[in-house]
Amino acid sequence: MKIDILKAYLKYKLGLTVGLPAFVINSVKECDNGEPLVDIKKANVTLFFGGRLTKEKEVLLRQSVANKILTASKSLPAGICFIVYDAYRPLSVQQEAWDKKYAYFKTLYPDETDEQITLRTKRVIADPRRGHGGHQTGGAIDIGLCDKNGVELDMGIIYLGQGKSIRTNAKVNETAQRNRKLLCAIMKKNGFVNYPNEWWHFCYGDRMWAAYSGKRNCFYGLIK
Repeated sequence: MKIDILKAYLKYKLGLTVGLPAFVINSVKECDNGEPLVDIKKANVTLFFGGRLTKEKEVLLRQSVANKILTASKSLPAGICFIVYDAYRPLSVQQEAWDKKYAYFKTLYPDETDEQITLRTKRVIADPRRGHGGHQTGGAIDIGLCDKNGVELDMGIIYLGQGKSIRTNAKVNETAQRNRKLLCAIMKKNGFVNYPNEWWHFCYGDRMWAAYSGKRNCFYGLIK
C-alpha cells in the first residue's frame, strides 16, 4: 500500500493526474481533536451564502476553520466578499445529496449498470455508504467570490456545474482565471488546501488537507 501511495503522489506531482486518488486520502489517520463547531452566520464580517445554505439558520464550521475564513475575508480586495455554498454537512444530508445525484445519473444514463452509475456519482460527491467526506468533519468549505451586493463573480462555471471546467486549473476566460487565482491565493495563505477537481472546495484539518499537505495524520474526523 505504501508503494501505491508513493506512486500516486509521484503521478500527481508530475501532473499526470488532476488530483490524488481516494485511497491516498483515506489512508490518512484521523485523530479528532474535539474542537467545537461554530456558526459563521453570526460572524461580525460580511459573508454571503448560496446553495443550500441560503435557507439554513446556521452555517457550521470547526472553530479554527471559521477563524481562518473570517481572517481571509478581511484581506479580500475592496468591494469583494466571500460567498459560502456549503460547510459542515451531516451524514444524513450527505446521503440525501448522494441519492439525488445517483437518481439524476440513473435517469440520464438508463442503460448503464448500477456499478457504472455509482462510479459517475462518486466523481462528483463522496459516497456516504463508505465512510465520510471532509464536509462531515467541519473542516471543508465550498466557497466563491461575490461583490458587495452578493452578486457572484465570474468563476468560469457555476458552483456544482458539470464538466472539466470545474477543475481549478481548467482553461476558462481571463476574468474567471483571475478570480480563481485570487480565491486560491487568499485561501492558501490562510492554511487551506484546494481540491483540484473543484475550484470551490477548500479544506483544513481533514484527511484531504493532510493528504495534499503530505501529512500522515489529520486532526478533524467525523462528527457524530
